[in-house]
Amino acid sequence: MIYDIHSHAYEYSREQLESFLRDLRLVAVSVDLESALKVLELERAFPGRVIACLGLHPWKIGREPLHVTRTIAWLAERAGVRCIGEVGLDRRFLDQHTWALQLRVFREFIALARELGAFLNVHAPDAWGKALGVLAEEGAERAVFHWYTGPVELAEVIASRGYYISINPALRVQEKHARVAREVPLSYLVFESDGPYEYRGLSLSPSMVRSTMELVAKEKGVALEEVMRVSRENSERLIGSVA
Repeated sequence: MIYDIHSHAYEYSREQLESFLRDLRLVAVSVDLESALKVLELERAFPGRVIACLGLHPWKIGREPLHVTRTIAWLAERAGVRCIGEVGLDRRFLDQHTWALQLRVFREFIALARELGAFLNVHAPDAWGKALGVLAEEGAERAVFHWYTGPVELAEVIASRGYYISINPALRVQEKHARVAREVPLSYLVFESDGPYEYRGLSLSPSMVRSTMELVAKEKGVALEEVMRVSRENSERLIGSVA
């Protein structure tokens, strides 16, 4: 079984999802209240194949009223979700004046994940170290750093805390991510698509997860079957109980 640990599945049609789900399981993140409701519908429609992940994306902070965070948290508690996300911190794309609010909301979602025994799907461009520090301070048990492009040395610290790094098909065109995929040990890696997303001419999609695994296997000089086995075990440790 292949896992796509971070996808925006609510943006696909049911027919497209059926096609993807023949070969893999999808962790379906949300970015706001509307997508959270759609993700819960998908988990009900595809039980055991779509895993709902509820959160408020940092890019939405400042655009959404604060009560939305509480509503998403209420939905997550009611559904007993196994993943909180996409949540985190962003210093690359957001202005500094949003920083205090970003931290507040991130801490609230970490507390929710602890309460639910869920893992966190973390977005942290140019804030990798700070996000790691907050996760540690708040006692987050399980987390994945989605599409990690930070220093390899910091990735080792992330792994030492028991967290994971997700590898994206963008490694084909993004050297800093390709370096992470090459140098971070397989025991710390999971895989994602972040689809549907257009990045430097690539149309990211769950259908690319297996070929991304093939590239990593080639770079590391190991069999594809080994990459699939280890990433499956890592994904299932993140998710917890798997139907």
